[in-house]
Amino acid sequence: MNSATVIFSNMGDTDTLVLKHIWKDLPNVKVIEINGFNGPWSKKVEQALLTEKDTIILCGHGYPSGLLSPQTHGNPFIISEKNVRHIKAKRVIGIWCYASSFAKSMNLSGFFSSMFISNPTEALINGCTKSNGETITREEILFGQRLSKLIASDIPMSEWKQKLVEQADTSIDVVKFNYSGLTYLE
Repeated sequence: MNSATVIFSNMGDTDTLVLKHIWKDLPNVKVIEINGFNGPWSKKVEQALLTEKDTIILCGHGYPSGLLSPQTHGNPFIISEKNVRHIKAKRVIGIWCYASSFAKSMNLSGFFSSMFISNPTEALINGCTKSNGETITREEILFGQRLSKLIASDIPMSEWKQKLVEQADTSIDVVKFNYSGLTYLE
C-alpha cells in the first residue's frame, strides 16, 4: 500500500467510532473526518477523491444511495451519485450498510459491506437475537483489525472475503450475517 485516504462519517456513536480500527495501524493514511460540527465538507471530500490514487476507504452509516453525512444541514450524503465519479483510487473500500448495493448501482469496483450490523437494534431487525451490544462491538473491532491487515498486505481484494471468513467466528449470528454480506466487485 502506497497511500490511503479515509473519508470517515463520524456520527459520534459506538457504531462508527470503532471503524477507526480499519486504519489506525496503517502507514501513510490521510483521514478526512466529517462530524456534526466541522462545517462544510464537500470541497474537502471532492479534493480527496480526486487526489487519492492508491486506496480510498469510505466508512460510516449509509444506505444503498450513499454514505450518510452526520451533519443535519446540506447534502445528506457524503458519497453519492453526485460525487462518486471523482474517485480515482485503484482500490476502493466501502464499509457502511448497503455499500455494496451503492457500488453495484454506480459500477464501482472494490471491496464493500452489505447491511452490516453494528448495534443491538440492527441485530434484532435482521433476525440476529443471540448477540448483545458488547459482542457486536467486540466483533466489529475485530473486523476492522482484520480488514486493516488485508489493506496493508499484498493479498488481492478478490481474496479478502475468504480470508476474513476464515478468521471469523461464524457461530456468532451477527458475525455470520456481516461476513456473508461482504462483496468484492471487479
